[in-house]
Amino acid sequence: MRARAVQGRRRRGPVETTKDLRRLGFPFRSGSLSLDFVATVAKRGMGDREMLATPDDLETWLHVAGLPPAEEPATPSELDSARALREAIHRLTWSRVDGARPNRAAIRVVNDAASAGTPAITIGADGSTAVPAPSAPVTASLALVARDAVELFTGPLAHRIRACIGHDCSLFFVDRSRPGSRRWCAMAACGEKASSASYRQRHPGAR
Repeated sequence: MRARAVQGRRRRGPVETTKDLRRLGFPFRSGSLSLDFVATVAKRGMGDREMLATPDDLETWLHVAGLPPAEEPATPSELDSARALREAIHRLTWSRVDGARPNRAAIRVVNDAASAGTPAITIGADGSTAVPAPSAPVTASLALVARDAVELFTGPLAHRIRACIGHDCSLFFVDRSRPGSRRWCAMAACGEKASSASYRQRHPGAR
């Protein structure tokens, strides 16, 4: 019965990444799986547009993030858990950027999510290819997101977490540049906007 139900579900094909680093409308500019998940609320503090409005939206994000597809359709309860994890990661990210004490409740939410079993990766028939799980419970894929957050906040790049300075951007990113002086989530998005705005200020008559 479950196999027939899975076969009858909507297939999700390959996804292209646009110039401004979006996949089916979701931004992937942070250089971190967990921070990309935080970005599923657009324009934080400037409208707070929820991009995970339905369980299907959550399944779509898992797909475009390259995580195993859900074994079963995501439920409203799983959507609530996903949003709770996202907001916990957001709170801890702000704490890191602001140099503030991390929220203990947020830490518990991330740790609880990270403790769930993760999808198994196996070795292919050629003996050298990693084969991702064909599907996984939603909680297992969310555990990958939570463990990415754990590694980010406790690893060598924790001090490289930045907030984009774009005037209408609320995204975080990991600054992997050699000098550590990156200011925008992506040059192809906020960086080009800032450059264009600066040019127009210097050349008022330019279109």
